[in-house]
Amino acid sequence: MSKLSRRRFVATGLAGAGASALPIFAHDANAAPLTRYNLATPGGKIMLDAYAKAVKIMMGLPASNPLSWTFQWYTHAVPSNTSKSAQLTAIFGAGSSPAKTLATAMWDTCQAHFNAADEPYFLPWHRMYVCYFEMIIRKVLNDAKFTLPYWNYSVPAGYPLPAQFRMSADPLYGPLFRPNRRVPVNAGQPIYTGIGVVSDLNPANSLAQTTYLPSGVKPGFNQSLDQNIHGHVHVFVGNNQGMGSIPWAANDPIFWMHHCNIDRLWASWNAAAGHTNPTTAAWLNKTFMFADENGKGIKAVVKDYTNTVKCNYRYDQLTSVPLLVAVAPGLAAAAAAPPVTFATQAAPGTVALGAQPVRVVLRSTATTAAAAGSPLAGQLASLSEGRRLYLVIKNLSAAAPPETLYRVYLDLPEGTPDDPLNSHYVGSFNFFDAVPHGEEHVSHGTNASKPVSFDITDVAANVQARNLLKAEHSVSIVPSSQPVSDAKPAIGDISFVVQ
Repeated sequence: MSKLSRRRFVATGLAGAGASALPIFAHDANAAPLTRYNLATPGGKIMLDAYAKAVKIMMGLPASNPLSWTFQWYTHAVPSNTSKSAQLTAIFGAGSSPAKTLATAMWDTCQAHFNAADEPYFLPWHRMYVCYFEMIIRKVLNDAKFTLPYWNYSVPAGYPLPAQFRMSADPLYGPLFRPNRRVPVNAGQPIYTGIGVVSDLNPANSLAQTTYLPSGVKPGFNQSLDQNIHGHVHVFVGNNQGMGSIPWAANDPIFWMHHCNIDRLWASWNAAAGHTNPTTAAWLNKTFMFADENGKGIKAVVKDYTNTVKCNYRYDQLTSVPLLVAVAPGLAAAAAAPPVTFATQAAPGTVALGAQPVRVVLRSTATTAAAAGSPLAGQLASLSEGRRLYLVIKNLSAAAPPETLYRVYLDLPEGTPDDPLNSHYVGSFNFFDAVPHGEEHVSHGTNASKPVSFDITDVAANVQARNLLKAEHSVSIVPSSQPVSDAKPAIGDISFVVQ
């Protein structure tokens, strides 16, 4: 256990809009960082008890107070049964005020889930968001040593939602309960029950990414983490007025434990040799607005949040990350060569998904007679070291959260598979950020999703070894459970790519 930092505390009230003329904490430059604990540990339980008290206090503050639960929730996204402009008027009135100006700048600013172009800021924006939220809790509790605990759902003990979040009538933990979760979740079953499998909670594939940003069809760590375990947990936990929907997600107190863990995975990835964040001025100098512990607007800049020093915390334990292996110059050059699409949909256009499996046929893009036969078999035969085969799905869209995952299979025999993780299985994807939400999201178009890519090299080789690769390939997309009837999920393009 690390030594807790020494800080000077200034006791102030929550008068007015929660602002104070003095900062509640003056940071000691020589202080040891505070520790964020796994909520399943003794240290984490102490912090979780304090968190429950803070949630109750924040929920009791008026929505116009920047320290209130509602104000902080709306920073992520305003709920979908209203709009940002409507809430600004309803909460602050038609006139102007400092708090209304701050809300105008802060609300609906979740990065990566309003505009696909903002995906590179997914991790730093959420680190800032959680950091300032943590500071606010220290203020409302008058506790300079408080840290948010994290929920590690990638180990068996963490598969169920922690019990403290399921105790609706408990005097202490009641504020942590939300009814808008899937029934098995609030019943204490593993969060993937009936909708996924335990491997959907494994961050290994994301942690194995060697770059932060995408490279060709390789998603990079930031996007891979966002699209996979991050989105999966949201969909597993809540319904379309809870964690499963961007506009409602931050109203669930488990949201903050989830994003502490996402931040911990970023810290873990950064701690591994050779893993670096972007270095461009555009990324480093990007700024976002938040409320500090005194309710005052703070313009935070990304370059100050590429590690945990600015917020003065550490994690009690990091996750192991695959080591980067040095490669010969020739192999590095092969890996860096541009991606090449070698098969596309036989019938181009939008593919509607629903409650039944959908099969999409792909055909080779080559026109020569030598290209006859299985495109994947041909690529496997000529694949140079350092190159891999990918299945890429683009243009995800949905009218509402489907509240399920979709599983992807290569050259699957007819019918729904009895074993969802059979040898044809490629991976799963979710529609968490593919649903229109908020005025800002709509202004960028209804489809703000990013491409989803799967490395299918080993799956294709395994299917080929069993002589099951087809000359005309098919990709089967199967819902992992019954989707919401009016969700209307769809994809716009499927292709095979070598890179």
